[in-house]
Amino acid sequence: MKQYRVVPGPRSISVARGQTGDAFAEFEDMINWHAERGWVYHSMETLTVSEKQGCLSQPNIINYYMLIFERDA
Repeated sequence: MKQYRVVPGPRSISVARGQTGDAFAEFEDMINWHAERGWVYHSMETLTVSEKQGCLSQPNIINYYMLIFERDA
């Protein structure tokens, strides 16, 4: 049997001009941190959430990115 962990990814990452690799490094750090604790990276998924602002306004659509990890239970 497998056990799963869902970790929210950053909503946005700001880097200096020409330093795009820093954004990738942030995800790499998250994956390595969990790997050191016995979790194996499985995938990255998108969860689209519709947040209702009020009875007369349109819902606000937000995409969340989640890192999925697994390990043997």
